[in-house]
Amino acid sequence: MTGSCPNIACLPSKNIIHSAKVASFFYRSNEFGISKENVRINMAAVRERKRKMVTHVVDVFRDHYLTKSGAELVMGTGCFIGPKTIEVALNDGGTRTFRGKIVAINTGSRATIEPIPGLAEAKPLSHIEALELDHIPKHLLVLGAGYVGLELAQAFRRFGAEVTLIDRNGRLAHNEDEDASQAVEELCRDEGITVVTNAKITRVEGNSGDWIRLLGSRNGADLSLKGTHLLVAAGRTPNTSGIGLEKAGVETTDRGYVKVNERLQTTAEGVLGHWRLRWKPTVHAYLNR
Repeated sequence: MTGSCPNIACLPSKNIIHSAKVASFFYRSNEFGISKENVRINMAAVRERKRKMVTHVVDVFRDHYLTKSGAELVMGTGCFIGPKTIEVALNDGGTRTFRGKIVAINTGSRATIEPIPGLAEAKPLSHIEALELDHIPKHLLVLGAGYVGLELAQAFRRFGAEVTLIDRNGRLAHNEDEDASQAVEELCRDEGITVVTNAKITRVEGNSGDWIRLLGSRNGADLSLKGTHLLVAAGRTPNTSGIGLEKAGVETTDRGYVKVNERLQTTAEGVLGHWRLRWKPTVHAYLNR
């Protein structure tokens, strides 16, 4: 309900990041003339604070916006069975069919798990599981240095975890201007995050949460990285397969995203989509002091 942003993405991640920022002030308290003895991070309490915020936001949306608007909420799994027609397998059993004058597709995306031998079997964390941890990883390996990987790498480092950030590209946040990427890397190193770029991972061993090892190469040399937890943040995969888009006349891009124009119109009349994230976050959106 209310989408991924308030439930498992934007808002809960910023909630956790804020807790991590407060933790960083405690660890740096000597700079401000404040003793930091007996500082301890209670990740279960951090998680509970985040959960309360999510529950509050969802309750407000349901009680003050959804109910009062007169909209009907149907919980289930939907699939197009024809133009502007959706069949829903209800969570409580049975099915319902809906046909609308206007249909909006907003199915979101999920963390991409690349076909690297051993990666899926290692049961790595995505951002969803990372935001639900009730303990601090001893050594977190973060595979991918986009905004998800950067933000969570910094947060867990501030909570006290040893963190190694790994990316296949030559620089962090490689879609940004080079000086911005350089600033991001300097911030990471200042925080004590180990940065490994130009890394080609070819095999994964172990299980996340127990022990994990990434094997591959870097600049022509063998590469082996060990940790206790693995967070995968190497891109997103759209949730568009298996929902009958072809029956609705909705085309997708070669990467599976719904094709839309500047008005968010798809290739099917009366069906709207959501564009793939195109805005460029600033360096401050990646990391904060």
